[in-house]
Amino acid sequence: MRTELHELVDEALQLAKAQGMNQKELADKSTLGEVAISRLKKANDAKFSTLLELGKSMGKKLIWVDDSDLATLVQKGELF
Repeated sequence: MRTELHELVDEALQLAKAQGMNQKELADKSTLGEVAISRLKKANDAKFSTLLELGKSMGKKLIWVDDSDLATLVQKGELF
């Protein structure tokens, strides 16, 4: 089953690949180890701090917004 977690991890790995990095290079660029990234790919759950670090290493930021504010933030260009 695909979860939002898997989608985030896959997106980060695809971005790294597009930038010419493999899993080891991504691990080197972040504070996460190669084993941690491998486990994260298979995990059903992850620490928020782990996802933050993975995103940070790829120039991404995780944010937490209220569903009711999402459309407004997108329209203002504050998210995308």
